[in-house]
Amino acid sequence: MPELLGNLDAVKRGMADEGLDALVAISPENVPYTAGVIVTTQRSLRDRLAIVVMPSEGDPTFLVAGQEVGYVTGRTWIEDVRSYLALDGPVDGPPVQNASPIQALVDVLKEKGLTAGRVGIEINYLTVPFHRELVEALPELDLVPCEGLLERARMIKTPAELELMTRAAVATERALMATYMTIQPGDRERGIVGHLAGNLLQAGADMPGGLFLRVGPNTGYAHPLAEDYVAQPGDLATSDVGASFSGYVSDVARTAVIGRATDHQRSIYDRLVEVHRRTIEAMTPGIPASQVFHTAVREYERVKIPFPMAFAGHGIGLHVHEKPLLSAHENTPLRPGMVFAVETRVRWPEKEGYHIEDFVVITEEGPELVTNVMDTSRLMEI
Repeated sequence: MPELLGNLDAVKRGMADEGLDALVAISPENVPYTAGVIVTTQRSLRDRLAIVVMPSEGDPTFLVAGQEVGYVTGRTWIEDVRSYLALDGPVDGPPVQNASPIQALVDVLKEKGLTAGRVGIEINYLTVPFHRELVEALPELDLVPCEGLLERARMIKTPAELELMTRAAVATERALMATYMTIQPGDRERGIVGHLAGNLLQAGADMPGGLFLRVGPNTGYAHPLAEDYVAQPGDLATSDVGASFSGYVSDVARTAVIGRATDHQRSIYDRLVEVHRRTIEAMTPGIPASQVFHTAVREYERVKIPFPMAFAGHGIGLHVHEKPLLSAHENTPLRPGMVFAVETRVRWPEKEGYHIEDFVVITEEGPELVTNVMDTSRLMEI
């Protein structure tokens, strides 16, 4: 049977705590968490839902578009895989004769005796027409949001998740290092980003995600598209890069200068490194996430660099921004097994930008820095 990386027991406990008769997962993060398989068309075709129906008692059912049945069967631990008829292709497996994913869901809920129960569903992901269709078909069903339940379950990573995510983070950093080592004056930004995408795939990524490697004035922006800008000596090259590894995402940022760094560039970078180091040092088990944020704010003020963000880092997993955020009002205590992307940065649009982002695991002993292949203690010159 295929391995499920996530913690299904935590999901079940959450269902019991909230008195749910069933849980319906439909988002691109929570379907793989509960079913153990990625359905890539969930992201590219929003109306092509994949749906996991998990009753409090009895076996779950996995609903996918007909085109996906052949792929997911055998890759999910769920034995009851069913299809609905998508409009642009044949059915690969035994079909449920429904053109609508919601009608297929309604049929499964009826079959499981859940027409009037208390069912948790990802309300925020459903479109208004899909939600209306479900409510009209099952008017006595008590639909309650379950996003919080699933977020809490996903906060603490299992050992299998930690192993995969650690490999993903290190692979991403190595791909970044390989890319930086080839950048030369005269290279076009677009070509540099293309090289990075290839390095990520060669490092084991399923799919490159945020391919943001900015050069020169573009480093002053957060997420610009790659352009035909030609790299010049003295330009900064700042990255914020992620990719998907078996559905789990990475998020790493580095800053380098093409050629010799100026005193100005070194001064800003050295101060950011100090902020970054002290922020990570503050991430001890039991401390509220908000306290880490306030530590970062104080450190930015101490080194006289403007603090540009609403958070100092974020949880990461099947989604790039997971709970808890390291933000002012997030009082969730840090616990062993939590994973964060801790980011320290500053930008001046159309001028320059600096960014360091690292993968940090909370352990019983304290924070563990995983992305340590590249030496970030000083501004890299390439």
